[in-house]
Amino acid sequence: MKILLVIDQYDRGNNGTTMTAQRLAQTLNAHGHEVRVVSTGNSGNGKYLVKEYFLPPIVHHIVTKQGMVFAKPDEEVLKEAIGWADLVHFLLPFWLGIRGLHIAQEMGVPHTAAFHVQPENITYTLHLGRQKNVNAWLYRFFWDNFYKNFRHIHCPSTFIAEELKANHYTAKLHVISNGVDPDFVYRKKKKSDKLKDKFIVLMIGRLSNEKRQDVLIDAIAKSRYESRIQLVLAGQGLKYGSYRLRSRKLTNKPIMRFFSHEQLVNLLSETDLYVHAADAEIEAISCIEAFSSGIVPVIANSPKSATPQFALDERSLFQAGSSDDLAAKIDYWLSEPAERARMEAEYSEHGKNFALDGCVRQMEQMFEEELRDFHRENRRIENCRKFTQEGRSRDGVVYEEKHLIKMWTPFRFKVRENYNFFPANPLFILGGGLIRLIIYLLVALIIKPIWGLKIEGKENLKAIKGGAVTVCNHVHLLDCIMVSYVLRSRNVCFPTLESNFRIPLIRHIIRLLGAIPIPESKQGFKRFMEATGKWVQNGNLLHYYPEVVLHPYYQGIRGFKRGAFLTACETGVPVLPMVISYRQPGGLIGILKRRPCLTLKILPPVYPAESANKRQQTVELMDTVYDKMNTAYWN
Repeated sequence: MKILLVIDQYDRGNNGTTMTAQRLAQTLNAHGHEVRVVSTGNSGNGKYLVKEYFLPPIVHHIVTKQGMVFAKPDEEVLKEAIGWADLVHFLLPFWLGIRGLHIAQEMGVPHTAAFHVQPENITYTLHLGRQKNVNAWLYRFFWDNFYKNFRHIHCPSTFIAEELKANHYTAKLHVISNGVDPDFVYRKKKKSDKLKDKFIVLMIGRLSNEKRQDVLIDAIAKSRYESRIQLVLAGQGLKYGSYRLRSRKLTNKPIMRFFSHEQLVNLLSETDLYVHAADAEIEAISCIEAFSSGIVPVIANSPKSATPQFALDERSLFQAGSSDDLAAKIDYWLSEPAERARMEAEYSEHGKNFALDGCVRQMEQMFEEELRDFHRENRRIENCRKFTQEGRSRDGVVYEEKHLIKMWTPFRFKVRENYNFFPANPLFILGGGLIRLIIYLLVALIIKPIWGLKIEGKENLKAIKGGAVTVCNHVHLLDCIMVSYVLRSRNVCFPTLESNFRIPLIRHIIRLLGAIPIPESKQGFKRFMEATGKWVQNGNLLHYYPEVVLHPYYQGIRGFKRGAFLTACETGVPVLPMVISYRQPGGLIGILKRRPCLTLKILPPVYPAESANKRQQTVELMDTVYDKMNTAYWN
């Protein structure tokens, strides 16, 4: 696969997102993919270079101190890069990503996104981190301007996925760790003579408001081991001067600077305790790197941070923002070397769950899912037939709302409040049974020979033991009778338009056959959904025509309404798709017969995917069934 990564900064590994992008690209290459990058920085093989945005000096200082730059979109560069790719993966929702997304949409290239920028990363810098309304506005801003255009979003932690759901993100969220480089493994190295009598306490991360290194500095000042602790703050940022001033009374001057990958690996092999004090964090890959290297972590138990999930017990958690509680946890672990050594081994083992190779494999699965979804949408467009003025088209799929066959409806009928959808009257049941028996004989003796009805896939119906929703394309005046014949061994009812119960004689026949009216009123529809839900849960079948409108001998599958699939999702039952297609008979029959013969294919059942988002679950089930029916029709 040819994969394009779009990110504002790629060369300088001075922040978590950049490091994640570098490792993702390297591992994808190792897995046999071809990866290129659109970014700022140095030109090189596989790199499409764009310029940095010119920012006012003060803003530029703030941004660069956070380890970031903003890229300026270059139309020609983006078109060349995106035109090369099979799939584009966007890592940041800024100007480069937004323009690149629009070009990918225009050029018809599949695309996915990652959520690496937590609103609190921005608002804490502006001293607004605790303002819920401001953070909520940023979540909505990111959605409206960027993320709403993606089917699949990578979330580095369950925490951030839940935050996105709470802020009404409706794309499919893939919880996949950014992954730990294989260099971060359990190893212990003898300390230098200068540090051999000291405890090294480490925190990795930008020196910024939300990382809360100030809490760690204050906690060390309160520790009974203060004189023996060498604090290392591995990172850079706007708070350097402030933290240098805050720590001036510590016995040992803190080490505050950026460490390269190799230097960090060596530092971790000498470290005694790792602290992660951040109030806001999407994942904190640095914390995973630390405990994978065999260091016990002490983590701020913040509600806006994903990092607490890594603690194996309460001893590795402290009250967020409390230097007193953190000091107590530091003192406990430094005073218990044997227990610390035992837990180091456990944490190192725990770190294997976040191995980079496995995480990238999961990313590949997300990419492949996007490719499948993208090509499914294309097949809809390709296989669809243009329709007359009676239909309307959306995304290449024909949706019909006006009936082609007009029926005389002189009677008044409205579903009343006390309407009984499923009568238990013995005479009604007996009458319905007799009508169905007569019709089944007509199907076997007349309809099958005259219309050349052929039924395939009966084994798929036998696989359904309990309740189910069945669906079929609506292309023949008698397809309801054909479906009833196919499902004759089961109790089945047919939701139909309320207006069909205004047709003389027909209304009584369809009622005895198992038809039930779909109420036009909101209150009536609610009762209808409750009644049909119970019917299905009791082990019966409910048959829908999701295309709604009858269009005789229509070529293709038209757009669906969601009702059938909502019922399946609400009740947790499968959908059994059926497709009526056409075949041209040969020989003398082919010469004499003007209309094609019919084949009714019963497809394997489709089960609703697990999802907390009912709308997303319903749409996904509807799309899956549409795709299977569309494929079966044309093949």
